[in-house]
Amino acid sequence: MDFLSMTVQQVEGLPEAKVQEVLAAWVKAKKLELPLALTQSSSKVHSKLAKKALYQLQSSGVQAVVERPSGEAEQKPVVGSKNEFPAVLSMQLGTGERAFLFAMPVPGGGLDLYQGVTHDEFGLAQFGSERSNRAAYRKHLKQLGSDKAARVMFVPWERMQAELGRAITLNARTKTEYNSEIGAALDALGVKPLPPELEIPALEAGDAESAEDGAALHTLYEVEQWMPSEKDLINLTYRADAIKMLPTPEAQKAGKLEELAKKLAGEVFTPEVRSVYARRLWYTAELVESLERKDDAKKLRAEARRLAHQTTASRFAEQLFVKVLATLPKSSALAGAMPAAPK
Repeated sequence: MDFLSMTVQQVEGLPEAKVQEVLAAWVKAKKLELPLALTQSSSKVHSKLAKKALYQLQSSGVQAVVERPSGEAEQKPVVGSKNEFPAVLSMQLGTGERAFLFAMPVPGGGLDLYQGVTHDEFGLAQFGSERSNRAAYRKHLKQLGSDKAARVMFVPWERMQAELGRAITLNARTKTEYNSEIGAALDALGVKPLPPELEIPALEAGDAESAEDGAALHTLYEVEQWMPSEKDLINLTYRADAIKMLPTPEAQKAGKLEELAKKLAGEVFTPEVRSVYARRLWYTAELVESLERKDDAKKLRAEARRLAHQTTASRFAEQLFVKVLATLPKSSALAGAMPAAPK
């Protein structure tokens, strides 16, 4: 019997075990016409087996869409409290990016996995999806939760939905476009534009006295790789070169270099930039607290409040530039072209 040439009527006349054999042949051949048509069978057993076959086809990469009977309401993604699976947010990078991963249950079984990257100044930077299953996603979540080096936090779908809403508002503001397919997927997920501004709470007692803690935040794993922008790094390097060419003792040069770094931090950290870094620190505190490091989280939040509500020099901002000095060449690339200082 040629299973691949059978009609729906022929299959409906077969016993359950034989129907499974037929559908297995269609799945193996990556053909979906019969399983798709059989989902509308009046036999619940046949319809159920056909939907299972469709899921197997989708899992193997074959795009299959189950037609709804006339008059049946459109099935929408399962969101909100019905979504039992937490979303995953990575740590906040100093360049503004943050990765995410979440799953949406598919009616009839399986999951759609969504992953991508948001930028806290430009919005949604990457977005994609693939089909998976519940067991595989649960296993992946368990692995992430047990891997301390992963530096991720788990949040409910509503939070992930809000993060995407804030991101697409930034896309609109900065005219950073994404294609229509991504737009359709976000609409189906119920993502709506939200204000991206994060309200940082007012200063608390002790925040001013602990301002020196800001510099030490750069020793944290989540912050130690944060660096000034490429433009500011070039500016610092160029101005540092000028100091290195001075005919002064090395100790004096080191002092002048640190003064330069702090001065540049004051120039760069305008109210707008302070707001950006306050937000990054606040999100970092949230992640760190989820990793059961409450003391570090407390210090991160204190610095976020200082950046958001003070205009005085920030030890955190200064250290962002000072720590770069250790990465600069010890001798200036221009020094060799300069005449020797008179003796």
